[in-house]
Amino acid sequence: MPFSFAKKEREVIEKLIQLSRKTIEATMALKDFFTCYFSPECERQREAFLLIKTIEHEADEIRRFIISESYKGLFLPDMREVIHSLSESIDKIINKCESVSKIIDYQQPNVPENIKDKILSQLECAVNASKSFYKSVEELFNDIDKVNAYILEVEKYEHDEDMIEEVALKEIFSLDLQLAEKMQLKELIINIGDIVDRTEDASDILEVLLLKLAY
Repeated sequence: MPFSFAKKEREVIEKLIQLSRKTIEATMALKDFFTCYFSPECERQREAFLLIKTIEHEADEIRRFIISESYKGLFLPDMREVIHSLSESIDKIINKCESVSKIIDYQQPNVPENIKDKILSQLECAVNASKSFYKSVEELFNDIDKVNAYILEVEKYEHDEDMIEEVALKEIFSLDLQLAEKMQLKELIINIGDIVDRTEDASDILEVLLLKLAY
C-alpha cells in the first residue's frame, strides 16, 4: 500500500475492501434471483433468495467489525468518520438488494414480458456499478491514481440505469393493467433503481476519503 498504516488499521482497510466486495455478491445474487423468478422452470428461486439474506448478514458482521475497530483510536478522527460513513453507505446498498428480493418473495408480482428485460437491464447496471465501486475501494489503498476512473464508471452506470428506469416507468403506465398493478410495478422499478443510486452515494463518500488521503 502507498500509505503508512498501523497493523490494526490495515485490518480495518481489508475489511472495508471485503465489505465493498459484498455489493458485487449481492447484486449478482439479486439478478440471478430475478432471472430465476422470470423462468417458470427454474427451481433455484428459494435458494437464490436465501443467498441474498446470507450475504446481507455477512455484510452486517463486517460492518460491525469496521465500526468497532475504527473507534478504538484507529486512524485520524476525520478519516475515521468518513470510513464509518462509507461502511454504512455500502451496507445500505446490500440492504436494498435484500429489500428488493423481499418484494418479489412476499408479493409475487405479475411482471409483463416487455418489462422483464428492462428489469434485468437495470440489474445489470447494478452489477456493473458495484464492480466499478469495488475496484475504486480496492485501488484507493493500492493505486490512488486509478480511483477517479472507477468513480466515473459508477456515475455512468447510474446514468444508464436512470434511462432504463424512465423508459420502463413510461411503458408500465401505458399498459392495460389495473392501477394497483401499475403502482406495484412502479415501486419495484424504483426500488431496483435505488440500488444503483446508493452505489453512487457510496462512491461520493469514497471521493471524500480520496481527498483526505491525497492531501
